[in-house]
Amino acid sequence: MSIPVNVLLVEDDAGDAEVVKRLLAKSTRASFQLEWVQSIDAAEETLQKNGCDVLLLDLGLPPAHDLEGLARLHKEDTRVPIVIVTDQNDETMALRALQEGAQDYLIKGNLTTDNLVRAIRHATERQNLVSRLAEARIILENRNKRLAKLYRTAHKFVDNVSHEFRTPLTVIKEYVSIIRDGIVGDVSDEQRQMLAIVEDRADDLNTMVDDMLDVSKLEAGMLGVYRKRCQAADIVAHVRPALERKASTKGIELEWNIEEGLPCVYCDAEKVGRVLINLSINAIKFCGQPGRVRVSGYRCPDATGVELSVTDNGPGISAENQEAIFRRFKQLSESVRSSTKGFGLGLSIAKELAEANLGEIRVDSRPGRGSTFSFTLPAADAPEIMRRYLHRIGQIRNGPERLSLVQADIDESTSERLSEDVDTFLSCLLRYNDLLLRGGPHRWLIVLPVPESEVASFHQRAKKSLAESNRNRLGEPLPTIHLECLGSWRVASRRQILARLRNILPSVETVYA
Repeated sequence: MSIPVNVLLVEDDAGDAEVVKRLLAKSTRASFQLEWVQSIDAAEETLQKNGCDVLLLDLGLPPAHDLEGLARLHKEDTRVPIVIVTDQNDETMALRALQEGAQDYLIKGNLTTDNLVRAIRHATERQNLVSRLAEARIILENRNKRLAKLYRTAHKFVDNVSHEFRTPLTVIKEYVSIIRDGIVGDVSDEQRQMLAIVEDRADDLNTMVDDMLDVSKLEAGMLGVYRKRCQAADIVAHVRPALERKASTKGIELEWNIEEGLPCVYCDAEKVGRVLINLSINAIKFCGQPGRVRVSGYRCPDATGVELSVTDNGPGISAENQEAIFRRFKQLSESVRSSTKGFGLGLSIAKELAEANLGEIRVDSRPGRGSTFSFTLPAADAPEIMRRYLHRIGQIRNGPERLSLVQADIDESTSERLSEDVDTFLSCLLRYNDLLLRGGPHRWLIVLPVPESEVASFHQRAKKSLAESNRNRLGEPLPTIHLECLGSWRVASRRQILARLRNILPSVETVYA
């Protein structure tokens, strides 16, 4: 014989209770053990003492009203399925009951043995499924917590190891330089060439360390971007010696084609230099024999900025692989020699850093005809910077819906040196997706991808950071920074935001001219 189903009937009408008892007794598909109570209080007491497999509940029983009894009993034991049995033939009430946790809603006048037993069976099966899903959710949550902990540990390990690499790498490069320059004795040409190879490989390791650190910071949302007015030619000139040394060591012909009079750009010069280094190292690795690499810089055709590119004469990349190469830890086995293998981070980091500087990166390549990797930088023009920023924010999956504009001012008597220090402070204060525009020597506009209700927390963070900075600062402290929220707009309201930008910073064209 099957195990009886324990049914708790909560019903204040003796006649209705007798009907339910008789209907269950007629069942040939299952046996039932029925316990009858007449109030919500009695039902709660029974659940606490004995529990049950399923609960049949009439509505409006004392001392509860409407669906109060359902809410109380469902809260008492969420594992027990509840079937409403009532004479209230009301679709709205039925829907509300299901939303409050009931598994079914039956009308007393329509009760039969079949539909009552079917409702009990389906209610218990659904409740069992809900319980299993809840248990599975708890297991998944615990596993996710463990994975998150392991993930944080792995990132911490990468950060620590990467930082520990710095000191020995610096020592290696310094001693190699001392020996190569003949400071401690004569060096033959062959020895000098070998030392150049050692220094080149140390540079490769240093680049890998930078890439690993940037990946860790990107994942943690902690990568800072210090964008300001820069000369593209200066960025190229800064990285040129290291790239020429690497190309010379590998016997690669490196050409430079930088257009004169390039407009000022708005970017983080150090990170743009990293992009150029990673693209150039990639080109040097995979160029042909004899190897030729060309670094170019020119105005964008639409005059909105500058485009930097790196061209090689390597084997090229097939169309289906051109998107894959920008993924982390991805290398194309068809073109990778054992001597060129790395972590597969270079192009991925280059893409993320280019986009962080409001630019776009692309590749133009065909098998057998080499490749050109290029990326853009915005001109130092506030409306153009804002247009690119809005486009970038709009491309973020599940990104912010609103932007808030905050104006930052300092006293007009503040010296130029202190104003520059405030500019640096504000840049370091901002997070990865924030934007800072300078509207004059004593005014800035901060763009935060948050609703206006969250701006107050930014004000508190700024105040706390300013106090900490001044405590640790040597010499004259930073001045008081007055912050004012100017409003919030939907990210899609680009015209309104750009119009507001010109009203807020009327002198912005002169600052970025």
